[in-house]
Amino acid sequence: MILLKEVKCIVFGMLILVVVNKLYAFQPKENHSALSVGIAEQNITPSTHVKNWVTGKPYGSVLDSIFVRVIVLDDGNKNAAIVTWDLVDVSESAKDEVRKAISTKTKIPVNNILINASHNHSAPWSPVYKAGYRGKELDTWWAIRYMPAQNEDPYFKKWMQLLIDQSVIAAQKAIENSQPACVWIGRADVSEFLSNRRPISDTLGIEKDNTPSGYNFSHEDWNPNITVGGASFGPKDPTMTFLSFRNSKNENIASVFHLSAHAVAIYPYHEGISGDWPSETIKKMNEAFNTQVLFVQGAAGDINPWKRDRDAVIEMSEGLTEYAKQAYKYSAKLKNSELNVSHSFVSLPLDKKGKQRTGLDSIEAEIQLITYGSLAVIALPGEPLTDLGIEIRKNSPFPQTIVLGYSNGNGVHYVGMPGEKARGGYEMESGTIGDDKAGDVLVKSAIELLKNVTK
Repeated sequence: MILLKEVKCIVFGMLILVVVNKLYAFQPKENHSALSVGIAEQNITPSTHVKNWVTGKPYGSVLDSIFVRVIVLDDGNKNAAIVTWDLVDVSESAKDEVRKAISTKTKIPVNNILINASHNHSAPWSPVYKAGYRGKELDTWWAIRYMPAQNEDPYFKKWMQLLIDQSVIAAQKAIENSQPACVWIGRADVSEFLSNRRPISDTLGIEKDNTPSGYNFSHEDWNPNITVGGASFGPKDPTMTFLSFRNSKNENIASVFHLSAHAVAIYPYHEGISGDWPSETIKKMNEAFNTQVLFVQGAAGDINPWKRDRDAVIEMSEGLTEYAKQAYKYSAKLKNSELNVSHSFVSLPLDKKGKQRTGLDSIEAEIQLITYGSLAVIALPGEPLTDLGIEIRKNSPFPQTIVLGYSNGNGVHYVGMPGEKARGGYEMESGTIGDDKAGDVLVKSAIELLKNVTK
């Protein structure tokens, strides 16, 4: 009888041990050392002799300089870099050349470097250094509408090298500036500064439409908060996410903010070089937080600033900075964790126009993912419309998911969810070379990548 009791106690103890071990195995890893973070910027303003792709004429003047900015992350075992350009886009060719150059000088793995453009229309497009990425298509269609390709132009050629050199220097300086930091996250609703330029229209049952001719952002009566012709508002992501990296004294040493909106407030009104609203906002945030701030562009394919001109840029930058201060004040601290980087390549199907332009049936596109604990930054190529970002976040296993567009390549340029092409409009007619399934391919692949990391 005593022996039986002893056996029962031993068995019970073993069961308890197994349960405890299983519970322990599922606990989040909290014993990591602090993340090391560094940030830096370098000027990439080209000569004013470089041609403006919107007019086909030399820029002629500089309203404000444009920059490459780099933030470097290192958890002691792995490192990564996010590179941002005040440019229109990131070509596949430029991505590879800059990745290789940065990796050679810094030892950051090539595949751990993410390159994002602010989609700034008041600056050059991303150069094409080598052919062979997009079939017959070299420079993007919009870059050579009003002028020939510029790679042999001496001013543009010099700037092509400057872009690589300055990106490398910024990455090196970011590493030199690195120090241990914890990650904090805050958010603000900035929808008052955003406008979806693709209203959902339906003429069914409409007898008369009082919309004046030429009613858009340049019309004297323009109000983005009012729909016309019985249309409904298109979707928009109202969120500005503000990441702050703070040292052991709780001092902010670097910041990253993210939202989704075209950088197009300046170029209709000024033909010179400018960083548009993202650059002006960074200046004001740098002053407010007494440190370097970096902007990453989201899924902004159908989103414009609510107003457009120099005054609107000032107003928007001041408003976003005030929101950033509040988001910073009420941020939540993330647990220390592991840094991970992964990516996948997908084949995006082309429409008839795309097949003719490239000579291909599909374009290979990269999706890249950087995770740190509950935070995920997933980067898409081209110009994704708002719904792509919404769908990815909705299905992401990461509570803090940030979706980028304009990253690591041009993909099929504008890209929407199935059904968007039937609605027509600039984005889905002349603005894309993808067929109606391209957006769905991107979304499903991004969600799969996110879920695979958590397995």
